[in-house]
Amino acid sequence: MALDGANEPVPDNLQSMTDLQLIDALRNYLRGRRYVIVLDDVWTVNAWETIKYAFPDCNCGSRIIFTTRSSNLAESVENASHVYELQALPENEAWTLFCMKAFRGEHKAVCPPELEEMSRNIVKKCEGLPLAIVAIGGLLSKKKNGGLEWKKVHDCLATELKSNNDLGSLRRILQLSYDNLPYDLKQCYLYLNAFPEDYLIKRRKLIRLWIVERFVEEKRGFTMEEVAEEYLNELVNRSLIQVVEMNYFNRVKTCRVHDLMREIIQMKSREESFVMIANGARISKNEKVRRLSIHENSEEVQSDMRFPYLWSLLSFSSHHSFEHSFRNYKLLRVLNLDRAPLSSFLPELVELIHLRYLSLRWTMISELPESIRKLKYLEILDLKRTFVSSLPAGITQLTCLCQLRNYRHSFQPSSFFPDTHGMRVPSGIGRLTSLHKLGSVEVNEDYELVRELGKLTSLRRLGILKLREEQGMDLCYTLDRLKHLTALYLVSLNKTESLQFDSLSSPPKYLQRLYLKCSLPALPEWIPSLQYISKLVLQYSNLKSDPLKALQKLPSLVLLELRQAYAGEELCCDPSGFSKLKRLGLHELGRLRRIRIAKGSMPGLERLDITACTVLETMPDGIENLKNIEDLVLWHMPPTFIKTIERYRGEDFWRVQHVTTITRIYENQGRWFSETLP
Repeated sequence: MALDGANEPVPDNLQSMTDLQLIDALRNYLRGRRYVIVLDDVWTVNAWETIKYAFPDCNCGSRIIFTTRSSNLAESVENASHVYELQALPENEAWTLFCMKAFRGEHKAVCPPELEEMSRNIVKKCEGLPLAIVAIGGLLSKKKNGGLEWKKVHDCLATELKSNNDLGSLRRILQLSYDNLPYDLKQCYLYLNAFPEDYLIKRRKLIRLWIVERFVEEKRGFTMEEVAEEYLNELVNRSLIQVVEMNYFNRVKTCRVHDLMREIIQMKSREESFVMIANGARISKNEKVRRLSIHENSEEVQSDMRFPYLWSLLSFSSHHSFEHSFRNYKLLRVLNLDRAPLSSFLPELVELIHLRYLSLRWTMISELPESIRKLKYLEILDLKRTFVSSLPAGITQLTCLCQLRNYRHSFQPSSFFPDTHGMRVPSGIGRLTSLHKLGSVEVNEDYELVRELGKLTSLRRLGILKLREEQGMDLCYTLDRLKHLTALYLVSLNKTESLQFDSLSSPPKYLQRLYLKCSLPALPEWIPSLQYISKLVLQYSNLKSDPLKALQKLPSLVLLELRQAYAGEELCCDPSGFSKLKRLGLHELGRLRRIRIAKGSMPGLERLDITACTVLETMPDGIENLKNIEDLVLWHMPPTFIKTIERYRGEDFWRVQHVTTITRIYENQGRWFSETLP
């Protein structure tokens, strides 16, 4: 990719540069340019002193902006032309923010008259601090018993806020939000202390850990994952967790903890010995540590520190050696070794017979031992992005397994999309009837294996790779039995291998995500009948008939990608088609010349990707009617096509002038570059 503002590639050796080399490279790049640099949350004068030499003063009107919570640091920076002290919200803005949070279920978020006096007092006690206002507002929005519950919060605030220290007051307000959490949510919230500061926490990872830690209560009619996601959403609604990114399905994708809330979590976690951060200077050898977290800057855990009560060990370090013996941790239930520098499976891991969760994601491990069978209580085994290509027979004895995940991606030089590599599994995998998630399994010529997967009737997510045309009937036999599937990933042996679904009598009706990477004689008739499908990816299908016509009535479809999936010259959709679609990808449709989007269709489309459609003549007819589109990404499109949307000069510029961001990705001398079109 190119550096912002110029078509200059990022240096190949960027990751291996020393601090001085990085400073030198940045200084050379900025010399003679006008620039704006933003440094967020600077804590020490030393940090600024180290990097300030990277920013040359060329008298070009450049600016450097940094934020800090330390007023002393701001005042100590030399040549600071202006220090802006963030002010508290004015009374009217504080009141508006509070009402939006506390009464978001009411008409126009209006405060009921009987609560107004108490609410005004609460807002006043928050002293105009936005984080305190949204935290208390989120707390009060859950109080359904009217004035009595509100009075308890009001009176508690009055007691807590006797000190005049602003930060102390805020801390006490935020602690009150924590104190009002139910017990199970308190555990989930304290667990966030295990993640490093500013770490982007993935929803799926967090939910898995909560479940194996037994923080999540069973709820009739719901899976444990669904209940755990309710917990997460509750913490978000209370403003105790910040959402960093939502996915296209309105679900949290990544989140983090605000720095001030993190202080509360650290304090409470330490008080209760809930989660400790590995730091030899702070952890006593006699301390009853239940959960230990290792960060990049953590000290090495010494081999004589036995932690006999340790339940969970989570590593977020790519350099921690783990030379100490895991035999010291006999009670270990959760072991997260993501990105750990491991080239082979540690033999002593199979002696941790209480393990429920083992993640070796992003390690260099290529083989599991037959003795893995000893981990009979294991519920989640995560091997994603490892080099494990075959599982031993002992895996079939792990009857408690709920999730068995293993796949990695690789790119071919001529391909825009990655190849997926999975794992070969032994005969007898059908005994693992507790499995909810399994992927990705390479079946090759094993016809019996395809049918055996039909025994795993609890599966919600399944990935099968290297399918052959002759296995179509066996595949349909299996899919007919997997009634609970919500995600299905099917890949043929090669791009010309066709899969037949004619024998499928009862497709999984609750399917939400479907990825078909295979040749298709025609679009299977059951796909347009999937009422809950929200993501559909078709690759190598090479369909003769317009897939948009066939799919446009799907009521829940949010994301659609067509990758070498259509051999025709024109794509069309009718008015009112694709009512929920937010993202559309049209990739490598080599014969496509025209796209017609009728007015009224795709009303919610936010992003359109067009990749290597080399004979496409113009922008889609009707794109000018897509008022919600924010991103248009044109990847490896001909220069003649790009010229049609040049500002003011291109014949199709009027069609796309309302699009927020238009990005062009192109190749030059074997390297890829990205630029935002003006």
